[in-house]
Amino acid sequence: MVTPRPIASVFGGAACLLASTAMAPLFAGTIWWLRPVLIATVVGVGTAVLGRHVGRSIRHPALTGFCLSLVGLCTSVTAVGAHDAALLGVIPTPASTSALYDLATPIRDEIRQLAVPVPEQPGLVVLILVATYVVVMAVDLLVVVVDRPALAGIPLLALFLVPAAILPAGVGTLPFVLGAIGFVALMLLDGNRMVTRWGRLTGDRSPRMISNGLGGLGAQIAAGCLVIAAVVPLVLPSLDGRGVVNRGNATGASEGRSSASVIQPIVSLSQQIHNEREVPLLRVSTATPNYLRLTALENFDGQRFTLRTLNATKDARVSEGLPGPEADVRTVPAEATVTISKEMTERYLPVPGIPTRFDGLVGDWRLAEPTGTVFSTRTSTAGLRYTVQAEVPDPTSEQIRAATGAVPDSMGVVTALPTGLDPRLPALLDRVTAGAVPGYAKVVAIQNYLRGPDFTYDLTGAPTAQDGALADFLFSSRRGYCEQFASAMAVLVRLLGLPSRVAIGFTHGTQQSDGSWLITNKQAHAWPEVWFPTLGWIPFEPTRRTDGSTPAPDYAPSTDPADDAGASSAPEADEAVGVEPTPVVTPVPADPGAIDEEPEQPVGSAAKGARTHSFPPPWLPWAGLGLGVLGLLSVPALTRLVLRRRRMAAGPHGSAGSAAPTDAELVARVHAVWAELVDIAADLGIRLRSSDSPRSGAQRLISFLEAGPEAGSPEILAARDALMRLATAQERARYAPPGTIAFSPALLTDLALARRVLWSVTPRGRRAMATVAPPSVLRRITPGQDDRPVLAATGSGPREGS
Repeated sequence: MVTPRPIASVFGGAACLLASTAMAPLFAGTIWWLRPVLIATVVGVGTAVLGRHVGRSIRHPALTGFCLSLVGLCTSVTAVGAHDAALLGVIPTPASTSALYDLATPIRDEIRQLAVPVPEQPGLVVLILVATYVVVMAVDLLVVVVDRPALAGIPLLALFLVPAAILPAGVGTLPFVLGAIGFVALMLLDGNRMVTRWGRLTGDRSPRMISNGLGGLGAQIAAGCLVIAAVVPLVLPSLDGRGVVNRGNATGASEGRSSASVIQPIVSLSQQIHNEREVPLLRVSTATPNYLRLTALENFDGQRFTLRTLNATKDARVSEGLPGPEADVRTVPAEATVTISKEMTERYLPVPGIPTRFDGLVGDWRLAEPTGTVFSTRTSTAGLRYTVQAEVPDPTSEQIRAATGAVPDSMGVVTALPTGLDPRLPALLDRVTAGAVPGYAKVVAIQNYLRGPDFTYDLTGAPTAQDGALADFLFSSRRGYCEQFASAMAVLVRLLGLPSRVAIGFTHGTQQSDGSWLITNKQAHAWPEVWFPTLGWIPFEPTRRTDGSTPAPDYAPSTDPADDAGASSAPEADEAVGVEPTPVVTPVPADPGAIDEEPEQPVGSAAKGARTHSFPPPWLPWAGLGLGVLGLLSVPALTRLVLRRRRMAAGPHGSAGSAAPTDAELVARVHAVWAELVDIAADLGIRLRSSDSPRSGAQRLISFLEAGPEAGSPEILAARDALMRLATAQERARYAPPGTIAFSPALLTDLALARRVLWSVTPRGRRAMATVAPPSVLRRITPGQDDRPVLAATGSGPREGS
């Protein structure tokens, strides 16, 4: 029959909690995602143990534990996700079920849309709780019910899969070590349990002693393996340049793979714009401010544009030279010095126009020529400072109008449209472009239609990741932000048969007193690019932001008089945002040596020198977790300390000031003193057989004392006499007739002397283990151990000789 085994369940829950730290880099903040993890762990373990305990009476502990765990899952999800609609806040109702369904519906779109680190979302909180709870249930079933702790590594590994697949640098050393510690603890617990199943040996080595020895050896081996696994990757050359060996060669000029690839990104445009906090990301020193371009999204699935896989060989490193723009297109030269904040950790380099040369750029950056993206799989943009020379396309209207010709077959990806598009789109295109000459004129007509009075820039527009968002934008709400405007124009241009895509980057930002341009997350932007024969990719601007920062290009002027008026008279702040930007402490300075210094003036309307402090501070949850772990590790030592003081005070029965103790109380006091001596021996690793009499046990302790170099010293002799007096008192308590037993305070003095001398002759390492993790306490909570008292320490059996 399956037993409750609460300690094994707690170990499994602790392993899940430690492994869940791998998810920390996926989320912005800590409290909001750690709370459902803790709830799932505590409720999952608690319901499983309680269910198995109750199920023992009906002989189906595994089934009742599983069923009660499911009940715990339902109530936990209800309490976290639909508290207001539930009965008593935790019992599911039809209304709470509907509320949970509404929370779960947008989760898929949120996962696709949001970039790492993901901000708090109600649906994601529920998803984290459910996922963690399922892992806790699986681990508990494998560890306790199936009794195969090794297999528990599979569900624990599931907590590492998502961060390992998404994060460019992997899960990191600390989460790996913590997760491994949890798994190793499960294996050591199982090994200890397996040894105790061998039964009782008749020799000096009991199963407990063997298991303690094997457990110590296993712990040493596991600790060595963890150290090797954590340290070796740090000192070996790595593919991403994070190893110690690679740090000295940041340019990557001769090492590395022959090609580099970037994992398909989740566009963070909406996340950046909707962030309530205004965060400075870049400072640009230039005489010709331009949009800064990160990358271009070319794949269209019917709802949204996504990035194609980026590949670049080592010959495409920007240090090897850049191809530049098409020869027939008119361009304007631009030069900019870009300083990037440590807050911006992108794999795509912000550049104006078409870059032709970089100076001071550190890292292995390569050009993916089809999309014009400068990217790296080894280096992020955080803290970079570089100077870029570029050519910004600025063709004349006549040049674009004369650029005619067939679209190459190789550009199928940027002209492709999926089946199942809204059937109203062709009619809309015909109406918008009616009377315009095919080609350039129709493209400008689409841009000006979207910039016209029928459409409103509004950050509350639905992201294009949601089903039907583009159709709703074009035919119903006609409200949205740059993502909707750029995507809608790119789709309509593809219906004309012309290649188009959506570029992602930033507007030019706000000019500062020193002449530089400060760009924050609020300037994140998207715009369409259209390909013309002999000219290449030309940007257009269908978005008319209320701050006037997105004017129509000179080669595609707007026909709406209100467009120019709105651009000139609009206030600096974006009225559509609806969020007052918070003061920012660290804008990006132009001086690279001052990147971490206090700014002269914060962004926004706050007073000079204003500072903001997040609460709780980001280190507080980790400090709390560390204190919690330390507290958990200190439980055995504290338990041992409390038990020792209770025994030394009065024993388990009676009180120290009792005037006339009964025979039972006197016997209990003697037994308490002897039990403390036996636990001292167990803590110090002195082997006592359970079949020994008190006198035989004392002789073994005396032999341990006399085996050292100080045998025969006055202290050893005094301790020897004290041990014999303790053994005699224990024998009298066990065998003497009632009325002849006395408890002398001298026994406590003898116990203190014996403990001090035994402690002094024990090796230092064993003393440290006895302090931190006393075996006498651990053996009491280890499942499967022999629970019979060693040397009749507690005297709980029947009195003899009366």
